[in-house]
Amino acid sequence: MYQNYVFDLYGTLEDVRTAEDSRDVYKKLAKFYTFRKAAYQPEELREAFHALIAEQVRERTGSIYAATGERISYPDIDVIPVYRALAEAKGLIFTEQEARMIANWHRIIATRRLKVYPGVFEVFRQLKDNHRGIYLLSNAQREYTYGELVTTGLLPWFDGVLISSDYGCRKPDPVFFGELTRQFGIDLQTAVMVGNDSASDIAGANAVGMDSVLLVTSRELAAPVPGVGSTYTVDDGDFRKLSRLFRLV
Repeated sequence: MYQNYVFDLYGTLEDVRTAEDSRDVYKKLAKFYTFRKAAYQPEELREAFHALIAEQVRERTGSIYAATGERISYPDIDVIPVYRALAEAKGLIFTEQEARMIANWHRIIATRRLKVYPGVFEVFRQLKDNHRGIYLLSNAQREYTYGELVTTGLLPWFDGVLISSDYGCRKPDPVFFGELTRQFGIDLQTAVMVGNDSASDIAGANAVGMDSVLLVTSRELAAPVPGVGSTYTVDDGDFRKLSRLFRLV
């Protein structure tokens, strides 16, 4: 039995569907900015939003991770400066708190479905009963994700949470996986990564020598990647099967 269990979030623990890039969502977002006297048309706002994200990615690609001196291969962005820059482009100054508020609202109006997969809480209870560590390693934006963890009741179960936007890098980057050891002292050789994405979760686990479980909730994301293989596979995506796989009962 592994000592620590590291989980992906979206498509692994939570079934989430969003329409963040839809015109309807940007129409509502543009109204918010316009109400604050930063007038935007929906398409103008969408183009500006994506341009600012692309600029961040370019700036961070190949950058050095300050904590270790390693080079980042898979950069991630932080949306909070994006929301602030959108206001500044119209001559306004948003505080960080205001930017976080609009990020929360953007996610809320874009969310179409949010629910925890069947069996997640059952397996988590079994892990806790066996005194095992439960950790989250998620490619996500903190301002989108943290509220969802609270809403779904997942947050209290974790012994540690790592969200990629906080670190400027994302799975499968070994630098991001390394935070599990740096922050929580996890021995990656006695831990297992559970995720639904071959190119992200499984490739990253492979790169740092972790065992892994591919939970197939999306055939597209679980598609084979050359040179990448999971230790175990749950082909039908049934989270409950982790209980037997890990011999929790």
